[in-house]
Amino acid sequence: MVLDNLDRVQLTLDYMEQNLKTEIQVKELSRIAGYSEAYYSELFKKVTGISMGQYLTRRKLAHAICEIAAGRRMLETALEYGFDTYAGFYKAFCREYGCSPAVYLKDHNPVRPYRINLNQEEKIMLSKKAIRGILAHWEMEQETVGEIYYEGSGRSSENDFQVGEEYVLKTSALPGGLKRHIEISQALKASDIHVSEPVPAKDGELIVHGGEVYCILCRRIKGSHLDSRKLFAQGDEETAYRFGEIIGKLHLALSRLDQDICQENHLYDSVRTHAFQEIRKKAGLRLPTSLEKEYFGELYKQLPKQVIHRNMNLSYIFVENGSMIGVTDFELSEYGIRLFDPCYAATGILSENFTDRKECISRWLPLYRKILKGYDDVVHLTEEERKAIPYVVFSIQLICTAYFSGKEKYEDLAEINERMLMRLIEHKEELCFDF
Repeated sequence: MVLDNLDRVQLTLDYMEQNLKTEIQVKELSRIAGYSEAYYSELFKKVTGISMGQYLTRRKLAHAICEIAAGRRMLETALEYGFDTYAGFYKAFCREYGCSPAVYLKDHNPVRPYRINLNQEEKIMLSKKAIRGILAHWEMEQETVGEIYYEGSGRSSENDFQVGEEYVLKTSALPGGLKRHIEISQALKASDIHVSEPVPAKDGELIVHGGEVYCILCRRIKGSHLDSRKLFAQGDEETAYRFGEIIGKLHLALSRLDQDICQENHLYDSVRTHAFQEIRKKAGLRLPTSLEKEYFGELYKQLPKQVIHRNMNLSYIFVENGSMIGVTDFELSEYGIRLFDPCYAATGILSENFTDRKECISRWLPLYRKILKGYDDVVHLTEEERKAIPYVVFSIQLICTAYFSGKEKYEDLAEINERMLMRLIEHKEELCFDF
């Protein structure tokens, strides 16, 4: 099986986790990843947001303090995790946690660090007390903290929290996605699209490391979110068209950014070498043989690429006085085919409203067409892009179906995406851009 960059870095994270008490060199990690040392080091930092050395030190410290909290001697534990002296461990800990091990243990009860999985979004379990401790970095620990809910699905955000009326706290197990959000938000400030600007902590830093999580505090964009259920129920083609337009305007702004700001999304390889196999194994779906034979063909190589949002849905669009004014959440942004975002936006509306009744697809198709029409009127799709649209839609559903299948907490989403995939395949001709 061909592995993408994320999978290769994941292999090295797993190796490090299993060998934290041994001496680990970048040479052996680059060999595991199958890259040169220079390329691996650069890729690791791009994916995780920190260098391999920093990451390794942080994992050693997190595991060591957990063992010390369980009763092990500090010196013995520090030496086992590769620190030459206790003084070296002490300095590294103070630099990382902002206090001595003794002070940290007085205020915290460390638990065994969970495995970092780059391919899954795991919920970071933070108590309100822990969040307020983090907010102290901005002197905002007295503000109210609440959940953030997505209007369309009704699900709460797993890693974002409302702080007072004006701010959102974003958390992550690794700083890479938060750094992308900061860099892209700052780059887009000059455009007419509002973004959630990061707020410096009292020490001037934008990213705060609080225990095992990294956090940024952002100003909330004024306005309200769009509701996909309402849009779908009303068949609101005008709003769908404006949704496509704002994705197009966002892409014009993002197209000016250097691709090195984020990693590349190899959509074709991900579907060919992973999604098809996972669906056969986990979901047990019988896909039409013609789908694999026809899949993109030579079209994919001809599709324009740029920095894209990657998680484009109505929940991240803000509206004020009937106009779409802002976009947020760039943590998952990648360099990939630009067609991905409008197609993902359209399929997201369908997934939040999907039933197996025939009229469901019939109600959705006009919205789908308006999103693409609005997008095309801004960026002007190439002839190759027009031909590739159905395959991009299928790619998104293949990846979603493969991802959700076999994950107990996503059983409902797995079932929806499986049935959606089969329905969309039936309507391939209607997905073509001839409107």
